[in-house]
Amino acid sequence: MLLKGIRVLDLTTLLPGPMCSLFLADLGAEVVKIEGLHGDFMRSVVFRNTQTYFSALNRNKKSIAIDLKKSKGKEIFMKLAKKADVIIESFRPGKADSLSIGYKNIRKINPKIIYCSISGYGQYAKYKNRAGHDLNYIASSGLLEALSLKPYVPCIQIADTSCAVTAAFSIASSLFYREKSGNGNYIDVPIFSSALSLIGIHIAHYSIAGGAKTLLSSNNTPCYNVYRTKDKRYVSLGAVEQKFWQAFCNALNRKDFLKRQMDSSIMKEMKSIFKSKTSTEWVRLNKKHDFCCEPVSKIKDVVNDKDLNKRKVIIQLDGVKQVAMPMIFSSFKKMNYNRAPKLGENSKEILASIGYSKGSIKEFIDKGIVA
Repeated sequence: MLLKGIRVLDLTTLLPGPMCSLFLADLGAEVVKIEGLHGDFMRSVVFRNTQTYFSALNRNKKSIAIDLKKSKGKEIFMKLAKKADVIIESFRPGKADSLSIGYKNIRKINPKIIYCSISGYGQYAKYKNRAGHDLNYIASSGLLEALSLKPYVPCIQIADTSCAVTAAFSIASSLFYREKSGNGNYIDVPIFSSALSLIGIHIAHYSIAGGAKTLLSSNNTPCYNVYRTKDKRYVSLGAVEQKFWQAFCNALNRKDFLKRQMDSSIMKEMKSIFKSKTSTEWVRLNKKHDFCCEPVSKIKDVVNDKDLNKRKVIIQLDGVKQVAMPMIFSSFKKMNYNRAPKLGENSKEILASIGYSKGSIKEFIDKGIVA
């Protein structure tokens, strides 16, 4: 595994941090999830007696529950931190320092530590202490306006998931930097800025042309749109390059459309054309002529797709269907996936690994320092 031998202490909850450490865990890092005595909030989100969200975000990790407000709890954490390669936290700015587990304190005992702080607006931003969630970040960054002419609530957490990828990439880059220089690194990852990075071309477009929309983000772009079909399903058309638009026009014998790829005046006719065939017929026509047309799949279709299940893109752990790592490496043939840990499942093992005796561990548990 690419990150075998790397130890990560994960102090995060909810989505961005756990998703970030999930990537690292899947790639072989030993991720120790450090939870409060009541656990990550995601554990409380239960469907049909199953912690679906928690399971999907915390596979391949270990769990220890520590009360970091107690001096012995801090002592345990500092012992773990001394042997760690990476620490990820998602407290509000200043909270980790107030607990004496911030970067400045950790660096004194572990100069090579890579310490990643995930927060809403960043450690030094004007609004650093504001609370927020995904919807707030995509709204305040301009991303929500870029998504649609009329703002709506997306069904996925766009800012949170992009932040997870940004943080994981930053940590992997810092590990490479440490390998070359011998130095650790502090990483400040704002969720807001991660959302903003997704609309980079919109920002560039606005700076020159004015208006927030780019050429391919209008509901009236014929070559790049979603259309309803005869069977009341939807298909997506992404014929952006001229060759694909030409293939689409040729497939329909509509040479009069060749130079009207961006002409909104043909939208009414385009909608009528797509309603003349079923989604299956459009898929067949695309297969023959190759003009970038795919059905709008329902989640149930994706989850039950035989090819995705056969290739282990969709996996099942502890009764929960999950998305596997999205990439394939030539260096190893098989990815290993283990279920998410129960709260404090690995506490005794982890404490023993840093030198605590059975008696001390029992005392910690009895006194409510760990669980």
